[in-house]
Amino acid sequence: HGAPGTGQRATAAAKSAAALLHRASRAEPVEPRRMSAEAEDDALDSWTPALRLLRLEPGLREFSALERLDLRDAGLVQLPLALAACVQLVQLDLGGNRALDSLDGIDRLPRLRILFASGCGLADLPPHGPLSRAQLSMLALKANGMTLLDGDALPATLVWFIAANNAIRAVRAPHRLQKVRKLMLSHNALTTEALEPLIDAASSLEMLRVACNKLETLPAAIGRHPKLAWLAIGGNPYAQRQLEARCARAQDSAASEAASEAEGAPLLLASSESPELAIGEEVLGRGSGATVVIGSLRGLPVAVKLWTAAHFSDGDARGEWEMGRLTGACTHVVRTLAVFQAPQLGMVLELLDGASAAGGPPSFDSVTRDALDTTAQALALADALRVAREVGSALAWLHSRGLMHGDIYLHNTLLCFEHPPPAGERRVSAVRLSDFGAAACYSKTDDGHALERVEVRSFGYLLDDLAILCRSTESASAPDVHIRNALAALAERCCTAESEQAPGFAQIVDELEAIGAVSLAL
Repeated sequence: HGAPGTGQRATAAAKSAAALLHRASRAEPVEPRRMSAEAEDDALDSWTPALRLLRLEPGLREFSALERLDLRDAGLVQLPLALAACVQLVQLDLGGNRALDSLDGIDRLPRLRILFASGCGLADLPPHGPLSRAQLSMLALKANGMTLLDGDALPATLVWFIAANNAIRAVRAPHRLQKVRKLMLSHNALTTEALEPLIDAASSLEMLRVACNKLETLPAAIGRHPKLAWLAIGGNPYAQRQLEARCARAQDSAASEAASEAEGAPLLLASSESPELAIGEEVLGRGSGATVVIGSLRGLPVAVKLWTAAHFSDGDARGEWEMGRLTGACTHVVRTLAVFQAPQLGMVLELLDGASAAGGPPSFDSVTRDALDTTAQALALADALRVAREVGSALAWLHSRGLMHGDIYLHNTLLCFEHPPPAGERRVSAVRLSDFGAAACYSKTDDGHALERVEVRSFGYLLDDLAILCRSTESASAPDVHIRNALAALAERCCTAESEQAPGFAQIVDELEAIGAVSLAL
């Protein structure tokens, strides 16, 4: 893609250059022939793409105008020499070049900030090598066969780092990751002892994904980290033991808790071909290793989630499936109505007609915070209070049972609106917390408070985002002023309070109820 202002000709040339770079890796090198300039021009089109690249001048506009370049699955064994001419390049994708085992030259791209190099051959990155000198803010090294996470091999400027689906079991020089806010390390071989110093060193860390590693216990650093707000730990031995125990209790019909929740427990269907279930073809959405389609259960319209992969960035399909079974009785989440295991894992979910996410997922710029549209997603303050109260109620229900959500965001909060909107202003009619892909079970008696503190902090950020979506007017009513000020004060306490002083969700829900009561009295 060309830089803004280069004109149609430059944009077309930039696309042509990108195509040349993409095709060059597959070409056999040809020794250039000596000929006149006119003959060279005439013969240019007949030469191989690799030779054409060699003939381009380093400062050619086609390359110097590029800002984003996609070289996925190009068969690269090294970075093309002409890449150095891409002086405006901001984003580069090298994914799927499995023979690419070096990033020599990557530090010669002065404006490069985002690099995808997943599924390459970069298992052994040299310390203090070219990558460490790049000025990247975001780097993806997923599925490279890495066994060592070496901070000395990485840029010290990173704020977002993805190294999932490797075989990482050791960490070195973690201090180099002190600016990282978002760290994705699921599906590796990290132990509690290996992870602990990394969490302590990454002082800016806000999101940590370490699902499906080898954590036997919860790292103590989680409880003392000042900023950590989103955490995925499912699929580890620690969380797996808790999950199995919780599932066993739920299946014990003699237990009082199971008996009291039996009415809301999901149906266990023999297979997706059960006569009670009909699965349609209309796709409602696609996500991490799963597809959601329309369906009907006993004649009622539903959504059916079908897993197509066993693992995804936040955890694994089996763990999410089990969490769906455990949360079926909670009225504040998207309820699981039925589950099945054959011929593939699947779950039947309540269908919320016209529902939409309250926010957008994080962007490259926001990193960990939701991307918000203050026009399309605007809310009345009374509705913001309702969203906060119902999400808080869902989390109070989960935490009372030793369950954590792991991904508390407005983009995981579904809203329905009254139709037609009263007085021309849309009003919320239903709220559901969704997406349990990062959820996990934890011990209420051991270190559960540390995990609950993390969730409280993410809820504080959700309150901040709700305030952003609420329209501010000079003639705000007394109830609106009270709601805005009270939510801001609660958000501050959730985000900044010391662990011992942080409110739990039972207390948070009580405070939200009180805020609503006072606003009605004003």
